[in-house]
Amino acid sequence: MEIWELIQAIKDKSDDEIAKMTSALPVPLSPQEVKQVRPIFDKASLQWLLFGPPANVHKQLAGVLGQKRTKKLFDYFGLK
Repeated sequence: MEIWELIQAIKDKSDDEIAKMTSALPVPLSPQEVKQVRPIFDKASLQWLLFGPPANVHKQLAGVLGQKRTKKLFDYFGLK
């Protein structure tokens, strides 16, 4: 799964569908976590792919997923 595919899914699919999709990732998301990260990923732009997500996104995701899981997710997608 590519990062843009995940971002698009978060905008289009239900929490349960996304949780099932992320079960193949090194950092699977629960439906509750999907609900919490949805507003963060709604702000995603092409700039994220080119330069990495802004620092505030790292902080927000770490607040939901924890620092280790956020780093693991970013590493998986090759983000800074």
